[in-house]
Parts: sequence; structure tokens; C-alpha cells
Amino acid sequence: MDNKKSLVIRFVDGSMVSFDFAKQVLDPMQLVKNIDNALKQPYMSVEAEGALHLYPRENIKSIQVYPSPEKLPDYVIRGAEYSAG
Repeated sequence: MDNKKSLVIRFVDGSMVSFDFAKQVLDPMQLVKNIDNALKQPYMSVEAEGALHLYPRENIKSIQVYPSPEKLPDYVIRGAEYSAG
């Protein structure tokens, strides 16, 4: 089992930040609850290298987490193929 995750946050101004981190939650059902809770917050919050980074939601264009968790909320489309253009 791979415990490494990556997070990429892209902002409306075209800039981006990325983070690598260990898996935070082992229980898949708790992970779904945490995702739902995180989406309700006004800031995306990440602690990295001793600093707390807070990103206002209105400045975020997209958030990518990979690899994708095995258990996801019911509203997530699964098995899609990504194409940007």
C-alpha cells in the first residue's frame, strides 16, 4: 500500500503550489467525511514544513489530489478520462 499523496492547487491568476504528504486517514469512511468537511471551509489549509498555509477558496481554480482515494463521496464521477484543451 502506497502511503504517499500529492496535492496541486491551481489559482485563478494562473499560479500553482504543490505538496507531497503521507496518507492522513486510514479509515475510508472517515476520509469521505473529511473531504465533505474540507469543501465547506472558506480556506484550503495545509501545514507544511512548520508553516500553516491558508488559501482562500475564491482564489482557487482547481484542486488535484493523487493518487485518488479508493473510497470517494457518492457525487464523484468515477473512471473518467482526463483531457485538457
